[in-house]
Amino acid sequence: MTRRQLLSLAATGAFAAEHLNRAPVSRETLTVKLPEASPVKLSNGVTVLAIEDNRLPIALVRFQIEDAGTIYSPHPGVAEFTAQMLLEGSAGRSGKQLAEEASRLGTTFSSNSVPGAEAAVVEGSGLTGRFPEWLELLTGVVLHPTFPADEFNGLRQQFLTRIRLRATQPGSMAFDLMQRIVYGSHPAAIMLPPAQALTSLTPEMLATWHRERYAPAKIVVLCIGRVTPVSFAGRIEKLLGAWKTTEVNPAPLPLPQPASARRIVLVDRPGAAQTELVVGSLLFDRRDPDFIPMTVLNAVLGSGINSRLFRILRSEKGYTNNVGSSASAVRYPGTWRISGGVRTDATAESLAIILEQLRQLCDEPIPAEELDAAKSGEIGRFALNLEQPLQVITQSYLRHRYRFSADYWERYPGKVAAVTAADTQAVAQKYYDPSRAHIVAVGDAARIRPALEKLGKIET
Repeated sequence: MTRRQLLSLAATGAFAAEHLNRAPVSRETLTVKLPEASPVKLSNGVTVLAIEDNRLPIALVRFQIEDAGTIYSPHPGVAEFTAQMLLEGSAGRSGKQLAEEASRLGTTFSSNSVPGAEAAVVEGSGLTGRFPEWLELLTGVVLHPTFPADEFNGLRQQFLTRIRLRATQPGSMAFDLMQRIVYGSHPAAIMLPPAQALTSLTPEMLATWHRERYAPAKIVVLCIGRVTPVSFAGRIEKLLGAWKTTEVNPAPLPLPQPASARRIVLVDRPGAAQTELVVGSLLFDRRDPDFIPMTVLNAVLGSGINSRLFRILRSEKGYTNNVGSSASAVRYPGTWRISGGVRTDATAESLAIILEQLRQLCDEPIPAEELDAAKSGEIGRFALNLEQPLQVITQSYLRHRYRFSADYWERYPGKVAAVTAADTQAVAQKYYDPSRAHIVAVGDAARIRPALEKLGKIET
């Protein structure tokens, strides 16, 4: 069976009606051979990962600046602001001039360091007809930012507005509270820097951070598109080869520790028509062998329209339009979480259903048909990702970042297919114990408190 046939079959199962036993499930294991992106080390320590893809006359280039992400920020906001300010002035051009030049060359740029990130990311994509020109422009953004004061002040005002808005959004409020409960004093607990911390932030602090952390030995440059790896490495060597800075190796951050007891947090929003619920806890890091069984387990629980939570809470009960689960992991322990907005009058039953589904996954093996459908869906999702150049080069980067074996992604579908009901139950018992799952509820306290009080002590 060809890959396209398998994709079609997986998609049919993934988007079928709720009747799980009617969804066709392929018993064949997808066989893939990904393009190789062998790391090339430049003279100054920059690592290059490049893949030629001639399907379209475009290219994508991404700079991964490792150890320059938000979790390493010495002062709240430094890493985020540094990454975003790169596009606000560079090498004699203002932010407006950079944007105009990029547009003229048929390219777009972006730069950020998201909450909890280990790296800052600078990215450009565009037509390969002007590739040498826009690659030089993008490289200048990374090398020579100017951090102009007026643009800095404007960005700070944008952040302050985002902080105020986020504090009024029930879903964000619930998410942020869960993040703080799970991570405690770990930097990943902070979704946005506190407003008061931004008042003491200065452009000079950003320039210092850039000088210390944006170092050649910490940079991985990815490229995929109508460009040969050899020619790309040569261009990057010419653009970056003279760049020499001292490498800084930050001390490893202490690992976040699981909470000793469940926490239940209630935020009162009198008269709210719905309750924002988040249930979750700490997981493992990305290199843990439990990652693949957890991926399958998460698909069964709440990832997609055939998942248990979607079928029960949305399709059968009609309590919500947006419930789901996720499991994340990076080089430090990630989280699992279930989130959704449910009708206020259905809060108690919705929470009971969530906890009961966690209990079932701990106590009962997943039925064969349901497990096969979840594995087929995950393999299909993986295969579809191979059609996207950005996903292909990202997988090469992850293989490099986590020191996976050269054939890690080729073996990935087989590993997913080999997951058993016993595997998923063992992982559920490690992480899904409902008596230890943290709970955050943002809603009308007068109406939802009684249900929460039955589960333990409430923090208001």
